[in-house]
Amino acid sequence: MKNILPLIASLFLFVACAAQGPKDIMHLQYASAKQNTLDLYLPKTITPKTPVIIMLHGGAWMMGGSQYTEKTSKDLRDRGFVVANVDYRYVNDSVNAKDLLRDIDDAVTYVEKQAATYNYSPKGYHMTGISAGAHLALLYGYTTSKNIKSITALCAPSKLDDVAGLGDLQKNNLVTNVELLADAKYIPAQKLGTEFTVVSPYAHIKQIPTLLFHGDADNIVPYSQSVFLYEELQKKSVKSKFVTMKGKGHDCGMNQPDSEKKVLDEITKWVGLYN
Repeated sequence: MKNILPLIASLFLFVACAAQGPKDIMHLQYASAKQNTLDLYLPKTITPKTPVIIMLHGGAWMMGGSQYTEKTSKDLRDRGFVVANVDYRYVNDSVNAKDLLRDIDDAVTYVEKQAATYNYSPKGYHMTGISAGAHLALLYGYTTSKNIKSITALCAPSKLDDVAGLGDLQKNNLVTNVELLADAKYIPAQKLGTEFTVVSPYAHIKQIPTLLFHGDADNIVPYSQSVFLYEELQKKSVKSKFVTMKGKGHDCGMNQPDSEKKVLDEITKWVGLYN
């Protein structure tokens, strides 16, 4: 009888833990910089086949944090996905796109190393982001050697080497942000340097299934950016889909329940299809 009591206690503990539901592990330090943290959202049931999403927040590469994408991360967790909601450094005079991509790569490596602990796959993840985070999800996905199964980009800047496009961004005082990202100067009426092409996702397209969303009333990142990227994806026969969020602005409809559900439904189907 004495020997069986610990077994019964362990069984009750297991059942109690299983009944707790989803688990959120917050503020995990994946690299040395202060902003190199991520929040790991774990669904109630996890297997090696559970899709893993790397979530990247927006903020014009110079502000914001993982709190911007906290709700979306939790919503996707509740749909059965493991979600790593990643914070990264801001661009400045000494931090540019290469550094942000290094942050994301360090975060992905960290998530891979945690796989055995939480029973999800150690490789083959899905990139998702909004605004600047969508730009980084595309740029990282198209340039990394890691196995990226799909990319989802909401309202993404995707062509940053276009003078007209930079003119549109200048209306919102975002050209300095792009200069810091590219580590190069934009001089009006002069041809842009190749540094701006290097940080443009369209210039690195590869065969990764890509889902695009964009509000046709976006007054920060022009709708035409995603139209152009989708056309390039189609030319290169990349599996891709473009969802126009009619009447929506730069939030891509994520602040209204009906359109938010539409986006989440599309992401759920896309990730499930290419997991």
